Amino acid sequence: MTVSLNEMRARLRDPGVVILDVLTREVYAKGHIPGAINIPLAELRERASVELPDLGREIVAYCGSPT
Repeated sequence: MTVSLNEMRARLRDPGVVILDVLTREVYAKGHIPGAINIPLAELRERASVELPDLGREIVAYCGSPT
């Protein structure tokens, strides 16, 4: 599902939503949405089950700069 910028902004305020940044570590270090969990796309399969706090929560992933 695609989420618009306005929908993403609304979800940022929802404590029940996990924001997942799938950009590389280098891009994440340059700027990211505060509170986002960074798991680069290439590592998602290996790390998701360990690092995502609760797979029962809504997860919104982004793959572009947080503007």
